[in-house]
Amino acid sequence: MSTEVETKAGFVKFEEYHQPTLADGDYQIKVTQVLEIDKHAGIGEFTVTRNFTVAGDRFELKPADVESVFPPDGNLGEHSNVLPHVILSRSTLPWERTVNGEQGQTTRVPWLALLLFDEDEKPKPKTMIVGDLLREAEAGSPRFPKIKLESGQQASDVLTVIDVPKSLLQKIMPSAEELTLLTHVRFGTDADDKLAGDELAIIIANRLPQRGKTSTAHLVSVEKRFKKVEGAAQNYEFDYQDAKDADLIRLVSLKSWSFACETHDRSFKQLLLGLNGTPSTLRLPEGTGTAQKLFSKGYVVVPHYFREGDQTVSWFRGPLIPGKNTSARFDLPAHSADELVRYDPELSMFDVSYGAAWELGRLLALQDKDFSTGLYQWKREHAQHVAQNEQRLAYSHLPFQNETRVFVPEALSAWFKSLRRLEGVPFNYLVPDERMLAPESIRFFRVDQAWVDCLADGAFSIGRVASSDHEADKSHGAKSPAAGLAPMLTGFLLRSEVVSGWPGLLVDGFSDQGADHALRISRMERLSAGVLLCIFAGEVARVEIYQKPETLHFGLSANGAGGFSKKLRDSKGKILENTQVDLNTGHWRPDSPRAMNIAAFAQSITTKLSHASPLTAAQFGLQMIESGEKIIFLAHEP
Repeated sequence: MSTEVETKAGFVKFEEYHQPTLADGDYQIKVTQVLEIDKHAGIGEFTVTRNFTVAGDRFELKPADVESVFPPDGNLGEHSNVLPHVILSRSTLPWERTVNGEQGQTTRVPWLALLLFDEDEKPKPKTMIVGDLLREAEAGSPRFPKIKLESGQQASDVLTVIDVPKSLLQKIMPSAEELTLLTHVRFGTDADDKLAGDELAIIIANRLPQRGKTSTAHLVSVEKRFKKVEGAAQNYEFDYQDAKDADLIRLVSLKSWSFACETHDRSFKQLLLGLNGTPSTLRLPEGTGTAQKLFSKGYVVVPHYFREGDQTVSWFRGPLIPGKNTSARFDLPAHSADELVRYDPELSMFDVSYGAAWELGRLLALQDKDFSTGLYQWKREHAQHVAQNEQRLAYSHLPFQNETRVFVPEALSAWFKSLRRLEGVPFNYLVPDERMLAPESIRFFRVDQAWVDCLADGAFSIGRVASSDHEADKSHGAKSPAAGLAPMLTGFLLRSEVVSGWPGLLVDGFSDQGADHALRISRMERLSAGVLLCIFAGEVARVEIYQKPETLHFGLSANGAGGFSKKLRDSKGKILENTQVDLNTGHWRPDSPRAMNIAAFAQSITTKLSHASPLTAAQFGLQMIESGEKIIFLAHEP
């Protein structure tokens, strides 16, 4: 059985925009047919007119329209150099409406903008109906343009609005040129340049989050909110409707979320780099003499109660051990758990590891009534099948004796496969002492197959009472549903804030430290809010922990002096040497903390790359992309 997985190449590509075939609105189609016979014109003319509506989102988005957001909603991390973004599942959505209601060149300017608010300036969302929005717009306060409802839209439709002071909105609202740069389409392709997955629209904010505080992002509609500047060919600016600085500007909010920006030492990268590495395996760290020797093998001392009521202490270790198990395997099936308890004369102590595993398997099986009943019934059917075949052989001369076959039910096989992956095993069996898995630690292990065999045999012992039952279970041999045919299993336990703070963690395991021989993941599960268990099929030598593809984000590189810079890429996405752009005062908006002058920054990129034409949205997105960080751990034998 191969334990390695095949990897395939893939690529991410960017497009400037995806114009819909028809913009939202009402349409009329008219068809005329003229009938002529033998050169006699005007015999007949027939005309048919049909009206139809292209209805699109205007006041709200469906949950399915939003693929993901970054930083994630409620996330706590180091995002001070990140431009937040939202990914929309319909690639045409940002261009289905216009910023001034006209068709033509302005259709390339998206009608959606992503605004970022600091903790002390975030507006309070207000839920209302469209009818009230239109009535308050007529009154002129807060400022909102007069609009007409389209077909299918009702005055009773519910929407969410935010009211923002003009003085604040002027500092953070992107220009029409910046809106175009901040919105693009992204899609994936395979190695043959064929589309892989869906086309997605990405809208980026123009402001960095506030460090040490909570930030709130709002995806707002700017439909018909821009007006043409007199004397300019293709220039548009936001229409504040003659509002004063203290006046409120009303915006329709289609999506909002909040996240916190932590200090640098609590970032994803720093938390993983700070994981303590001594010891690197799942074992107690201290001990002397013989105790140290047993601790290094994963043993702990536990209370041991005998059947007669006596009490002592014994050695125990769970299925996750630091190194290879050199002990002899047991001859299973066992009659009882006591048969698997070992005694060490040198220490005058018992080793109850395998006995406890057997008894735990039995208890887990009895706890699942459907499984225990099904297992017992299958054993009875199998026993009847054996008896019938013996009778058929003994009395082969008798008629009507057909050979019968009894198959293991799929539910039983699946239950044992799950058990051999240690699913359902209590955490205190996996980690019998909390000191073995300290806070902010990663611990590597091997799965003790002898322990798992005893666990499975305990579960398989349901109905094993008499010696004949034991012999019947033993007769199954390798065909027993409890038998283990899985390859060697290794893995790690991670206890860290990374597990709770980044719930979408991805993990890759490799069988060597240098090449990319990826291993199949047998089980990956969050055992609690802060503990991640990962088991690989095969011997893992290298582990890579990184964030899911949605964390492909946009941002800048922080300089040591508190500034920011950006290393530029070629058209294939490769970082170019000596093309770094350092942000200066001209790249920031005046009197607006952390709000970028996107147009000026794009011009600096164009100049640095010596482009003959201005940067497109796709090129800007490619330059601003930042991949999620990947941390590599090497597994060492203790």
